[in-house]
Amino acid sequence: MKPEYPISEANSRKQGWLFLLVLIALTISACANTNVQSMNEDMDSLPDQSELSGDLLYDLLVGEFAGNSGDMALSVESYNRAAMKTPDARVAARATYIAVYGERYQDALDLLERWERLDPDDVDVPRMYAITYLKLGQPLEAAAYIQSILDTVEGNGHEKALAVKRLLAKESNTADGLVVLDALTKADTSNQHMLILQARYAAQLERYDEALVLLDRVLEIDPTLADVHIIKARILAAQGKQEQAMGLIAMVLMEQPENDHLRLQYARMLVEQRQFNQAKAQFNLLLKNDPENAEILLSLGLLNIETGELDQAADHLTHLVNIGQKANIANYYLGRIAQNREQHKIAISYYLKVNSGDYVFDAKMRIAGLFARLGRVDEGLRQLEVLAENQTTWALRVRAYLAQGEILASKQRYAEGLEMYSRALQQKPDDADLLYARALMAEKVDRIDITEADLLKLLSAQPENANALNALGYTLADRTERLEEARDYIKRAAELVPDDPAILDSLGWVSYRLGNMQDALKWLGMAFERLEDAEIAAHYGEVLWKNNRKEEAEKVWQIGLENNAEHPVLLETMKRLKD
Repeated sequence: MKPEYPISEANSRKQGWLFLLVLIALTISACANTNVQSMNEDMDSLPDQSELSGDLLYDLLVGEFAGNSGDMALSVESYNRAAMKTPDARVAARATYIAVYGERYQDALDLLERWERLDPDDVDVPRMYAITYLKLGQPLEAAAYIQSILDTVEGNGHEKALAVKRLLAKESNTADGLVVLDALTKADTSNQHMLILQARYAAQLERYDEALVLLDRVLEIDPTLADVHIIKARILAAQGKQEQAMGLIAMVLMEQPENDHLRLQYARMLVEQRQFNQAKAQFNLLLKNDPENAEILLSLGLLNIETGELDQAADHLTHLVNIGQKANIANYYLGRIAQNREQHKIAISYYLKVNSGDYVFDAKMRIAGLFARLGRVDEGLRQLEVLAENQTTWALRVRAYLAQGEILASKQRYAEGLEMYSRALQQKPDDADLLYARALMAEKVDRIDITEADLLKLLSAQPENANALNALGYTLADRTERLEEARDYIKRAAELVPDDPAILDSLGWVSYRLGNMQDALKWLGMAFERLEDAEIAAHYGEVLWKNNRKEEAEKVWQIGLENNAEHPVLLETMKRLKD
């Protein structure tokens, strides 16, 4: 966001006089007989050496009013003229600030020369030179002025590096900032904080080797700096050298076993590498030193969930709730644990306690789904409808619609689902997720025309949407005689996602419908090997049955029933072929 026009601050020694000028002008307007010169004589704050001529006053007022109204070209032009008419350095300073704000950087350099000539001791001059040269993309010129500023800064290297960091973050891009830092560290090779800042800038530009060299220079100065080892390890990880990164932190941790900050970073890196058991060991050591630390308790709870140790996870999360820390996220995951154990009412009680933060929406979605599982289907649907209406973002609203559709489909209330999706699409007719969901729902009520129209509309916007290609191809293969067309769609999907079990299943089914039994057995066998889904079992079993391999078909169907004993396609297939 662009900063506000540089209006004076009340305590600025350079700016107060300009407000006084505006006051004088207003007084002139109100009292035509007032003599400006006599007013000047009465104002001790006005400089003796500057005469408030009509031209000067006019330029100053035009410059101020033009700037505040957004006409920066006129503001800069007027202040340039004013700065050349008075020997008062404050006008040159104000003109410089306005020129920089108006992105008239060459004008700013000219004004800086005048400002410096009028007041060579002003400490703001070097800073404005540095800013102007940074804006011009001349970082080496800026670096000379930044160095002159640092020479006057009292304090240690950390304070100097922090000052440079703030200036560069506000006024420079990363590449120019790195040039500045390189010049500064060459002038002072002992400032480890500046070297670290330079290494960070190099890493942002993916100049990793350069960053590592800089960090090694720091470690030569002080090899005990744990934070520097952490930065180095993260750069190594960014280079894909994960084992080297982990080894570095492990080695430093052996030398500094009491450094909890280092251990925490090591534990987090282990999590990033999905080495969950090792990460838990580190977090447990941290917890011994700080048993009430909410971040550590939460991390351990989530790690326990990841590794299936739900009792331990529940203990850590419950402790968080008891000490009043991170209660919303803890209750959410306690609900997830209860839901995983099919303790639906207990899960709902936890989800109801999630009343703020990022997990409220998901908690409400899960409550509605659990109501449906408990037989309170309409109550769950009503909750989702209200949830959708209360969302300010379309993405969350769509998630609530899709959840309604899943519940309706699970209860075979397909017509209601179709109607619900149609209402939702009235708000945004091109939404890809809703079009896809309605297409699948329409097929269930034999509205193949809607299915085809929605999928074709989706594919017109996303021609490489593998799910839509597969759905359209499978629908045509299963519900029409347009088999060659169906095969073309499915082949396009398979080219995009070669190993997807659903697409392999479609390839097998369209091959079966075309009478290519060997291809059908090949594709369906591959699909079932990857995913023992009930619908794939139905298709694979049917082809095996038709090829007089009935015993194999029975085994496949049995596996399908074990995964979903109520799947309608599987049940219909078995009944049709056996009767």
